[in-house]
Amino acid sequence: MSPKKKRNLKLEPNYKLWLERDGKYIFGPGAYGIIKAVHQEGTITKGAKKLGMSYRYAWGVIKKIETELGIILVETYKGGTDGGGGARVTEYGLELMKLYSSVNDAFNNILEDSEQLDL
Repeated sequence: MSPKKKRNLKLEPNYKLWLERDGKYIFGPGAYGIIKAVHQEGTITKGAKKLGMSYRYAWGVIKKIETELGIILVETYKGGTDGGGGARVTEYGLELMKLYSSVNDAFNNILEDSEQLDL
């Protein structure tokens, strides 16, 4: 028997992480980015603008997650007569971001350790 010739396919592992409940998508990288931007910018409008999306889209993503989980992730407040309203990510929102980030970091560490897989 002749030895098999090694193929050079250079496969790289990759993934896309999301969180589910009962098999239903709840939270992923897009939602994480939205909540993080709102937290950093202090308003949904500025957070959405930073990500190149509309306020309506960002607010819709937040509301959908809140409805699915039955918790408030972002609290909004109105400003005075000159405007100045804003948004604050709640403790639940911060905990969800922390959970997603820590699992994502763990996966990234595994990927860094695995490098390329040659067949």
